[in-house]
Amino acid sequence: MRAPTEVRPEELREAHDAADTLISERFRSYLPGRMLPMLLGKFRDDVAESLGMELPPLPQRSGPVKVVKLDDLTSSELGTLSGAVLVLVTRFTTLMNDPLLPELLREFRDALVIEQADRARIADELKDKARTS
Repeated sequence: MRAPTEVRPEELREAHDAADTLISERFRSYLPGRMLPMLLGKFRDDVAESLGMELPPLPQRSGPVKVVKLDDLTSSELGTLSGAVLVLVTRFTTLMNDPLLPELLREFRDALVIEQADRARIADELKDKARTS
């Protein structure tokens, strides 16, 4: 991990927490592909190491990860995922060793934005229907 000297430990902790949220058991199945979770895990571990944190145990294979669609997320979960991705994309891409990670995060952010826009459009349509009824 490229850790510029001007990055404070609190900021690194924020990057660690955002990456950890994305690859958590709760959200990992929403991540597209196999590469993004792997690169996020490596980034999280690199940040933890630079902070002097104990690294988590190596993951145990428990079978294939079931891919889940973004529209299965609750609004709260969608907000949590969007927030974590936004933190990483807007503030910490310069710390990422692999140039593919920022690209994959941006693509995932775009998919999350589309999902949020779709939900907002549907909510507006429902409000309009309720007013006309």
